[in-house]
Amino acid sequence: MTPLADMIPAMNDADLKALRANAERLSTSGSPVQAATAADILPLIDAETARRATLPAATVKKTRAPAKKKAPPVTGHQTALPSKAA
Repeated sequence: MTPLADMIPAMNDADLKALRANAERLSTSGSPVQAATAADILPLIDAETARRATLPAATVKKTRAPAKKKAPPVTGHQTALPSKAA
């Protein structure tokens, strides 16, 4: 296996999708070496995508942030600028 093929299982879905798009592009318009490598790696990408599709979706429970305490309204001397006497 190529070093890139070893990294496929550790890639996230977005990286895997981008890698597949690049491999498809290189298999048609790349140099002969690039086309051969892309042709070798496309089945591995498809197999990993299929494996991930069969896995149960990981449900992430969203936790709500605690409610903020309401501050009392600011009135009177608290809104004035500090005086030089104080």
